[in-house]
Amino acid sequence: MPSTMIHLLTAHEINPKGEGLFWIGNFAPDYTNDRAFKDQIHFRNASNRMEALSRFKKVINNEDPFESGWLVHLFVDACWDEMMIPAFEQKYRESREGQQWFAKYREEIGLASYHLYHHLDWTPHIWDQILKTDLSLLISDLPITKHEIQWFRDRVYRKHSESHLSSVSLEYNKEQLLDFARKTALKYMEWI
Repeated sequence: MPSTMIHLLTAHEINPKGEGLFWIGNFAPDYTNDRAFKDQIHFRNASNRMEALSRFKKVINNEDPFESGWLVHLFVDACWDEMMIPAFEQKYRESREGQQWFAKYREEIGLASYHLYHHLDWTPHIWDQILKTDLSLLISDLPITKHEIQWFRDRVYRKHSESHLSSVSLEYNKEQLLDFARKTALKYMEWI
């Protein structure tokens, strides 16, 4: 799973004129710290994750910006988990940090997210939309409440806005992330 700004970067490639609820939908599925529940709502436990996502896209309202964003998030996660995590995991499993690869991974995607937050020209505009979105407009059967969305949105924004301007990942540079976002956006547009 990538971090918030990697999700927003890919979503921006798919729909640069998205609205606040679309952007929020692109990071909202990560609101829970319950790993088993997160795996369930991300279809990580499905025998075929892409088939599960294809079934899911038939039941959500893709015209609803929040639900559309949620679907983009899940698709991006599936692509990231397939394309980006295996090499990272192998590299660190074979190193002295072997058992701690996931903690190192979380640290690196956090740094990558903070770097993107501070170095993408559209970030202020998107976050302004996100923060000004009236959550009372949200009507969805997805497994999240408005209160949870508000809490998570504020937490994610605070972490990014308070991060250091010079944050940089040693594993994921901006060009690599842009390449992932562009390729994944193309795959999504073909899939949808």
